[in-house]
Amino acid sequence: MNDRANYRVSERRVLAHAPRSNGERPVTRREAAALKASGRYRASSGAPASAEHWRRRLPDGSCLHLVLEERRCRLHHDAFDPDASLLSMGLHMTHEARAEAAAMAALAWSVVSLLAN
Repeated sequence: MNDRANYRVSERRVLAHAPRSNGERPVTRREAAALKASGRYRASSGAPASAEHWRRRLPDGSCLHLVLEERRCRLHHDAFDPDASLLSMGLHMTHEARAEAAAMAALAWSVVSLLAN
């Protein structure tokens, strides 16, 4: 199977997820390389911070999120693309990245507290 077919199969597997799932699936290093090389993914951010993150925006405002960690690679579907707009980022944080939202809120509160003193 060529690399182009590899990335399309990987994406279809993830997008065929159940409504209450994000469809996360492990991908091989070769599949991850094909996804990045497709030109459809842009560098992004996310958790864990030590990982490499890539996102592909979809027409409905959602995105595919490729996470490359030292020991594993995975692809999942985010209902909201946090890079699309501030509103989309807020929806992503409250629906899909609650731990990161809580950490950011705690950091913001610490900064405000320090500035207030």
